[in-house]
Amino acid sequence: MTRVVLFDIDGTLIRTGGAGVRAFARTAEIAFGKPGGTRTMRFHGRTDTSLVREFLRLHDLADTADNVDRFLATYAFLLDEELERQRGETCPGVTECLAQLRARPEPPVVGLLTGNIRVGAALKLAAHGLAEDFTLGAFADDHESRNELAAIAQRRASERLGRAVAGHEILVIGDTLADIECAHSIGARCLAVATGGDSLPELLAHSPALAVDSLAGLPVERMLSAGAHWERPTDWEALYQARDTRWDKGEPTPALVDFLHGHPEFTARGGTVAVPGCGRGHDVRAWAEAGFEAHGFDFAPTAVVEASERHAGLTNVRFCQSDFLADPPPAAFDWLFEHTLFCAIPPGRRDDYVRSVARWVKSGGHYLAVNYLQPQDHFGPPFGATVKELTTRFSPHFELVKHWVPRSFPSREGRERCFLWRRR
Repeated sequence: MTRVVLFDIDGTLIRTGGAGVRAFARTAEIAFGKPGGTRTMRFHGRTDTSLVREFLRLHDLADTADNVDRFLATYAFLLDEELERQRGETCPGVTECLAQLRARPEPPVVGLLTGNIRVGAALKLAAHGLAEDFTLGAFADDHESRNELAAIAQRRASERLGRAVAGHEILVIGDTLADIECAHSIGARCLAVATGGDSLPELLAHSPALAVDSLAGLPVERMLSAGAHWERPTDWEALYQARDTRWDKGEPTPALVDFLHGHPEFTARGGTVAVPGCGRGHDVRAWAEAGFEAHGFDFAPTAVVEASERHAGLTNVRFCQSDFLADPPPAAFDWLFEHTLFCAIPPGRRDDYVRSVARWVKSGGHYLAVNYLQPQDHFGPPFGATVKELTTRFSPHFELVKHWVPRSFPSREGRERCFLWRRR
């Protein structure tokens, strides 16, 4: 159960239109005589204190408590001026999200985990009418390391609740890779929002519990249960018979098409390939047309019948009904390819899935997977996964050759990742 929710500010709750960056630049000039002194600095995901110390080092100024305090005091004054000129905007869904949290029968403690100094955070939140929504916080005044701030916030939440708060009871909401890292540092979950500087694929690559384009329209139940899997019963054969196959796009997955055409160093020699969960066989056909002996397998008999009929003209294609998790492989294959199969397996059976892949691929063979990291619906299938989970599960049996963000069908853009493995 989520007992504490900790929000980052910039890019997560609000966008100030660069007010903080401008205030930093003016401080460098007014208080230290260094016009343009912050031009080369990267502000994204940083704490104010670490930025000040970087500025001092860049310009061979003494990194003393007095200089840090002088910089931050001037910065706070100028930030107030900048926010008066242009306060920016509240990020999508924030107001509704905070209202939903307040309305919970047992509302969690809602606090801040921010790289802003305390007065800077107060000024930014007040400019957007959000100053009263948070009951505790950890700020750059407390420590320059964001990971240390996460531990401080955890201690303060424990003091407020009168008991030790475990990491898994904490949800960190932020827009940067630094937010994900600091959540992981205390064993907390992270809800990453692509409303700041990092894109959805960049955030997903660092294994948040959940990643979304924004908080807009996100049910509070899904937010608080980030990382959990909600399962619907699925009768695949009945869905095929009812022709309710919305996952079937009628063509091979774009990621596979690009791989087969763009990586001759892997595909020029051909070989045998197994495609479990093949459905109507669009991906099997793509492998066959690339010169492979392609074998498609599916749990649903109707899918196998339709695939066999649809691709009857290809002599290097075979289809077979099979339970991939239970049946022994008919042979050891040079390649195994899957798209939307791992994500369709109930999470409790993922160990069985890994063992099956290892059985079906010969030593030195390859496993190419297009993994659906973050479905839009919190009920599965499809079920979400993280890069960390996938690498942890498959590394004992496979060497990771490379992974990348592929071209995807429109509804899945940015939510998938290709993994190319070699069997140990």
